[in-house]
Amino acid sequence: MVSAAALCLAFALAGCSTLGLGTTPKPDDIYDLAAPTAFDGAIRRSSAQILVPLPSASDALASELIAVRSDGGAISYLPGVSWSDELPPLVQTIMVRAFENSGRVKAVGKPGESLAIDDQVIVDIRAFELDVTGAPVAHVALGVKLLDERTGKVRASRVFDVSRPSASDRPKDAIAAFDQAVSAAVADVVIWTASTL
Repeated sequence: MVSAAALCLAFALAGCSTLGLGTTPKPDDIYDLAAPTAFDGAIRRSSAQILVPLPSASDALASELIAVRSDGGAISYLPGVSWSDELPPLVQTIMVRAFENSGRVKAVGKPGESLAIDDQVIVDIRAFELDVTGAPVAHVALGVKLLDERTGKVRASRVFDVSRPSASDRPKDAIAAFDQAVSAAVADVVIWTASTL
C-alpha cells in the first residue's frame, strides 16, 4: 500500500515538471568552423604521410567556450555560445580536413588511424580569442613544428599569427571573423608544410 507521504512526493515532483523546474535548459548556440579549401602561393606536393596529434592549449583555451581578451589581459567568454567541440580537437579536425582538401600531401590522419607516418605536424594553440582591447578582432596564433617520425628531430618550426576584424563583439560577427582568421592561418600551415617536407 502506498503511503500518504509517497503520494505527496509524487504530486510535488509532477508539479515541478509542469512548472519547468528541473528540466534541461535550452542549449547554447553552437558554432563550427570550416576547413579552408583555397590554397594560394605554393604548387609543390609532398609525398609524405603526416600525422596531426591533438594540439596543445592553455587551460583558458582548451574548452568549448569562446574566449574574449580584454584590457589587462583578462580572459572571459562569449555568453550563451560555444564551439562544436573542445578547441584542441576542433583545431585538429580542421587541420586534417585542410590537408585533405589541399591534396598536397600523400595522406594525413589522426593518431590511431594506422598510417605509416613520415612526419608529425605538432600544433600549439597560442591564441584563439576575440580581442576587444581595441576594435574587436578575431586573433588566432598557432605554433607549428614539423617532427621527423623516424629520427625524432624537428625539421622546422614557425608561428602563424593571423587577426581578422569583427564587425562587432556579437557572437555571429565574432564567429565570421574567426572563420576568416582560422582559414587563413591553417591554409598557410598547409602550404608551408608541403613546401618544407
